[in-house]
Amino acid sequence: MASYNSAELTAIVIQLIIVLVIVRRSYLMTQGVPYSLSRLAITPVLILFLWAVTELESTFLTPWAIPYLIALDLAVVVLSSIALIPVAERMTQMYRGPSGEWWYRIGFSLAALFIGTFVIRFAITVLLFPGALEYGSSPGGYPSVSEQFVLVMVDALFSLSAGLLVARSIGIRRKRELVRANGATAIAR
Repeated sequence: MASYNSAELTAIVIQLIIVLVIVRRSYLMTQGVPYSLSRLAITPVLILFLWAVTELESTFLTPWAIPYLIALDLAVVVLSSIALIPVAERMTQMYRGPSGEWWYRIGFSLAALFIGTFVIRFAITVLLFPGALEYGSSPGGYPSVSEQFVLVMVDALFSLSAGLLVARSIGIRRKRELVRANGATAIAR
């Protein structure tokens, strides 16, 4: 078993808390939650902020990656968002809640896809390159080539999960607009 220093353990605990929040929120979304435009907007903004900080961190650890891997990661975010918006829209159910307000429910597979990419990214980081959880360049120089490869893979997975979250929010918003445009009381799928 790997030994972790204090900074790595702190980062692991913080990441685990984030994972638990994501799992809880995703589970609730599969059961049905009130529609909130502000929540749909804030969540992707926060994940994109974390993504940008992660990309900045990668420049400290792999300076040769500028601008190549950052452009590749940005392409993963944009392309996964574009590709998955229609899927998220199709997998969202809108319905009226008990008080007449709009609620939505997402498909389990959509939630599982987002959770899976986020958790796999976290697990790979903890197991293969826990030093990447600390902010700033590591003392004693740059990471080894194998650690840099892990970092590239982890960044790509984070880019994919960020793109999924953006797609999910836009897809839910588009489904709500479709319901509003049709004047329907509910759209199952």
